[in-house]
Amino acid sequence: MLTFRTPIEHEFLQIRNYIQQFALDDRNLKQEEFIAAFRENELVGFGRLREHSDCVELCSLGVITQHRRQGIGKAIVKELTRKSKSSIHLVCIIPEFFSPFKFQQVKNYPSAIQEKLNYCTQELIVPETYVAMCLKK
Repeated sequence: MLTFRTPIEHEFLQIRNYIQQFALDDRNLKQEEFIAAFRENELVGFGRLREHSDCVELCSLGVITQHRRQGIGKAIVKELTRKSKSSIHLVCIIPEFFSPFKFQQVKNYPSAIQEKLNYCTQELIVPETYVAMCLKK
């Protein structure tokens, strides 16, 4: 059984290390924006709802390697989308993961998401194509 909560300081330090290890967006990390997933008091994953002036962004989603393929990432996305009262944007390379949650690819998006796309394509270079998605609420 998974439990979710805001990470405490030493857990947030662990999350910061995993963000570096997984090559996720490490800019402007704020402990209070994160949700941490635990199984029997062990950190197994995390995600973030980042507040921008023009939108809310789901980002920095990660599952600890040995806990992958167990539905933890999906559970974190469900928890984050449940918590948000407004529409949520994201930038990703795996749109098929987010589609079941009703995220849809979008061509028009807030300036913060354009900036995120620019950052990803210039700093987090991968062979896949980055796309912007939105969950309307």
